[in-house]
Amino acid sequence: MKEIGSWSVRQELLFIPAQIKRLDHVQHAYKCKHCSLSNESDKIVKAPVPKAPLAHSYGSASIIAHTLYQKYELKVPAYRQEND
Repeated sequence: MKEIGSWSVRQELLFIPAQIKRLDHVQHAYKCKHCSLSNESDKIVKAPVPKAPLAHSYGSASIIAHTLYQKYELKVPAYRQEND
């Protein structure tokens, strides 16, 4: 399969203690070289994208778990979490 295009699908913030990194999910599209030579209409296949823990948010599973841990286990108020 030959990659014929890619585009950004979503972004997440990844929590690592004392670090935050942005993780970009990119979707790739592929087509078969052999099939495109013998056929006029190409069949394009898209690679699956991992499902987001919360739809339309930047939160990854790690940052959501850390926020819930701070809120409910450590009893950190919301205003202090915002400052953090």
